[in-house]
Amino acid sequence: MRFRGFTMIEILVTMAIIVLLIGLLVVAAGGAREAAMVATTKSRLKALSQAVTRFESEAGCLPPLLDNDRAGVDGLEPTRKMVGGYPAYLTAMQRRYSYTSPAEYLLGYGDEQHDGYGYDPEDPTAETAAALGIRRPGDDGFWNASWSDALGADDGRAELCERRPERDGHLGEVLGPYLELDDPAMVGAIGWDGDCSQENADASDHWDFGAWDGSIDPATNQPLVLFPGDAGYSACGPKVIVDAWGTPIRYYRLNHPPGNPGGTYPPDYQPSVGWTYSPSMAEYFALRPWEFDEGEGTDWWFVDESDQRWGDYGPLDGGSSRGDPSIPRTLLTGRFAFMSAGPNRRIYDWARVDFPGEAIDGLSDGRGDHGAYDSAASGWYEDGMDLRWLGKPAFDAGVAATEEANRDNIVEVGQ
Repeated sequence: MRFRGFTMIEILVTMAIIVLLIGLLVVAAGGAREAAMVATTKSRLKALSQAVTRFESEAGCLPPLLDNDRAGVDGLEPTRKMVGGYPAYLTAMQRRYSYTSPAEYLLGYGDEQHDGYGYDPEDPTAETAAALGIRRPGDDGFWNASWSDALGADDGRAELCERRPERDGHLGEVLGPYLELDDPAMVGAIGWDGDCSQENADASDHWDFGAWDGSIDPATNQPLVLFPGDAGYSACGPKVIVDAWGTPIRYYRLNHPPGNPGGTYPPDYQPSVGWTYSPSMAEYFALRPWEFDEGEGTDWWFVDESDQRWGDYGPLDGGSSRGDPSIPRTLLTGRFAFMSAGPNRRIYDWARVDFPGEAIDGLSDGRGDHGAYDSAASGWYEDGMDLRWLGKPAFDAGVAATEEANRDNIVEVGQ
């Protein structure tokens, strides 16, 4: 009996089928891996939300915002003032989030000089070296730290060096930790310039804890996150909680009256005569989802001093309305939120919708409130700083391509 061999065409077809199957397998495996990372991140955001609720029930207020230097970010008085063609209040609100608050308040990272109790990575022999948790932070959320400490450019912000409860006798009870560390890799540190264990004799009894070194991850335009063993890692650098892709998770909270993080603006608050307005989480454009379930979406507008309505900083609608006003109802009732940049690790702060992004480097300012003045948007957006990570509103970008940076953002809104 004669056996016919395979023809070249049959061999090539067989090889093509095998390659196709391998390709499908790789795609399926990659998709399964990404789905698992999304699920892990969603679970982490949910856990953070629950931790905030527990913190508030004991401390009496939501965790305050800390910038990348661990300086406190105070509440902002609403205003209809326009600066540089944009509502000053809304422009300022887009940067009022924190990378460092969750680890500091929900876990208690920081040595005894930071909060009077917490974890001391520099001294493993200390009594509390292996312990997480914080001392009760007081009504202002900062252990009665001064809001006018006259520390140069940081004037008006509650500095970490003022957070010394043992100096002023504000030790109080130990709170937390409120979050379970299910994976050591969920906590990293941002770059730090300075030795936070050394006292600065020239700083009027303040402690020279250093400052964020400004390191930005070029792939995300978020602060560069370092882990033990990485070059430049500092054990005393501010800790951040990261998502499954290693990108720092943002913490947002409802704007509060200046100097009163436990307070809220009433629904009928009148910032000026004839104008009734109360802050909501809808003010943060990056938190808005890409799509809305049926019945979930509604509209939100901010009215400026010319009675022009602003939905976000997206493309102009013309007339008396600017930008996209679409929000989920949860942002109107929410009080805080956590946000992951998702699989593409990018966030665009100025709009929910597609934005022109052909050559835009700035998908985020990467700083939270770092380096910004507290007077609305002054000193940040309109002062001419040409930082490469400074995002631009969509209609001011001047390019035509589409960049869907926010489609895969993951957000957890807390009520």
